[in-house]
Order: sequence, then C-alpha cells, then structure tokens
Amino acid sequence: MLDIFNKNENKENASSVNDFIKITALLIHAAKIDENYTDNEKMIIINFLKSIGVKKNIEEIVNKAELEEQNSNQILKFTQEIKKKYFRI
Repeated sequence: MLDIFNKNENKENASSVNDFIKITALLIHAAKIDENYTDNEKMIIINFLKSIGVKKNIEEIVNKAELEEQNSNQILKFTQEIKKKYFRI
C-alpha cells in the first residue's frame, strides 16, 4: 500500500496535503470524464478522503483540487508527480 494511504501516518503536514490535492484532482478528473460531475460523486471523493484518515481541511482539499483540475489542460502532471514520489519512477 502507498504510504500516503497509511491510516497511521500523520496526514497534517503540507507535503501530504499537497499530495492529497493532486490525488483528489485525479479523482475529480475521472468523475468528469462523462462531463457530469455530480454532488454525489463529490461526496464519494470526500468519503474516500475520510476513509484514508484525512480529518482536517477536507473541503479545502477538494476545492483546491477542483481548481487545479479545472486549470489543468491534462492530468499527466498529476500522475507523474504521484508516480515519481510513491512509486520511485
């Protein structure tokens, strides 16, 4: 399992929050593939964040991720950063 998903890990540092924003942006992008990003899909993403131990700033993470996803013309940068950090590629 990726370290970022370890529930015992401290989720409050800035690096982890930034990683959660990137991961959330990827999830939002996936939800938007059918061009219909619903409140239900947003709640699924929020519940996922809660399930992996994110306790604070969830709405802020989602809002920042929505902006990042909206302002990005491709998801490649998100996947590259996550893969490089967690998969040592």
